[in-house]
Amino acid sequence: MASVNASALSPPARWDRRVWWIAGAVLVAGSAVRAGVDFSEVLNARGFSQFTDFFAAMVRPELEWGFVKLAIREAGVTLGFAVLGTALSLVLGIIGGLVLTERVWLSAAGSPTKRHWVWRLARVVIAVPRSMHEVVFGLILVNILGLDPLVAILAIGIPFGSVTAKVFAELLDEVPRDAEQTLRAAGAGRLAAVLYGAVPHALGDILSNGFYRFECAIRSAAILGLVGAGGLGFQLALSFQTLRYNEMWTLLWALILLSGLADRWSSIVRKRRKLNGVEMHATLSVNPPRRDPVLIASAAVFTVAVPALWWWLEADLSSLWSVRARTLGGELAAEAWPPQLGDEGLGGLVSDSVDTVALALLSLAIAWSIASLLAFISSRVDHKRTTPETLVRDCLGILTRFFLLIARSVPPPVWAFLAVFVLKPGLWPGVAALAVYNLGVLGRLQGEVVENIDDAPGEVLQASGASALGVATYATIPAVSGRFVALGLYRWEVAIRETVVVGVVGAAGLGRTISEQSARFDYDGILASIFALIFVTLLVDLASSNIRRTIR
Repeated sequence: MASVNASALSPPARWDRRVWWIAGAVLVAGSAVRAGVDFSEVLNARGFSQFTDFFAAMVRPELEWGFVKLAIREAGVTLGFAVLGTALSLVLGIIGGLVLTERVWLSAAGSPTKRHWVWRLARVVIAVPRSMHEVVFGLILVNILGLDPLVAILAIGIPFGSVTAKVFAELLDEVPRDAEQTLRAAGAGRLAAVLYGAVPHALGDILSNGFYRFECAIRSAAILGLVGAGGLGFQLALSFQTLRYNEMWTLLWALILLSGLADRWSSIVRKRRKLNGVEMHATLSVNPPRRDPVLIASAAVFTVAVPALWWWLEADLSSLWSVRARTLGGELAAEAWPPQLGDEGLGGLVSDSVDTVALALLSLAIAWSIASLLAFISSRVDHKRTTPETLVRDCLGILTRFFLLIARSVPPPVWAFLAVFVLKPGLWPGVAALAVYNLGVLGRLQGEVVENIDDAPGEVLQASGASALGVATYATIPAVSGRFVALGLYRWEVAIRETVVVGVVGAAGLGRTISEQSARFDYDGILASIFALIFVTLLVDLASSNIRRTIR
């Protein structure tokens, strides 16, 4: 009877997947039409010389010692912002995760308590910072605190803390309830039972995720620098204004090196967690996982770096409640409330919102399609024996991983500035910038998926005489396709927020509107645009969650 029911349910599931694929194709095509499919009207041939000059400077960066020292110092500032922002996000994430985990709001029997509504409200409240890009926080905070290091730290820590809280809550919800129920039976309260019965199982994973957040924070710190927060991004903006490409590449190589080291560090930490048998979002055993020396040493280095970098950056928490901050904050709130629609009214805001969705969707469709191919080349393979073919495969893998590192290390606004050289203002410069950036991110994540798949089915097919194409068709691709789609949907959610950072170069959408409103200090208009961005982000998050649930 069970098999009959399963087979009866499978056709609707397959049909749901087809509906989503068809809907996705229609939306991508509609986005392309909205951006403009006549490239004779989009391309700017006169800008190709500047475009090629920029990449020619890649191999001859500015190496004058004074400028190199400046690059080293600004790299330290960017690193400090990333470390301190990540530390704040971990603190906020652990606290928020305890609030968001549903098991705190359930009785010992597992039924909702009278205060279960608090959990639902907390999920909505904590989702709001996750819907806003770090640049939005930076623009708000810089008007209150000025050029203070706390601007970048808070702008990274608050939205990243919201993301970390969601991840931590999901980890806690997946932990078996045995130890927690034993503590509850012994008279422990709900929170105490979760703290001592569930948190030890998930703490290692949240620290592992924290190192991944640190890797992302370096890129966010560079982007915040482009809007005036300091660090490598700020110097990049200054060099770009005068088209000093050699200086730009000195700064970019420093950023690429910093990002590469962070990528490698976080990758090692996550792989060690996997070797210990504890993976993110996996079913955990009743006994807490054994301690890993690499994770402990990494956490110790990070812990020592936090106070050292806080002192070096001269960050001062008292500036948050200074008279100046309170005065400017009050004035900003008074000017921003109530939110006001611009000259184009609600229709203009809706049009910008549609452009934002189209920009993100089109860029992700391009990035995901290319990354899905490059992932198989960039993945690391353990060869049983070395042959000329395996050497060629390894060299191609190294070159591909290096290309992907550059793609994700260069901030999207820089890619957008370059795109403006060869593309006229509109959706396409933003699409190109976010496509290249997300190609780097997705290529890395999807490459790890390929590395982590079970090789046994493919080896069985190969032993049976199947060709390489047959192994890929019937073993490798089915094993990775679900994760590839899930990663693409996740990055679509992120790309909605990232549209803000390419608005500074005229890419259509809410990002450009916010940039223009910031230039004329139209704070009530900015607030209306931010509300629209939050609404669009939450809507995309909801759609993405439903799609993932359907294809799971």
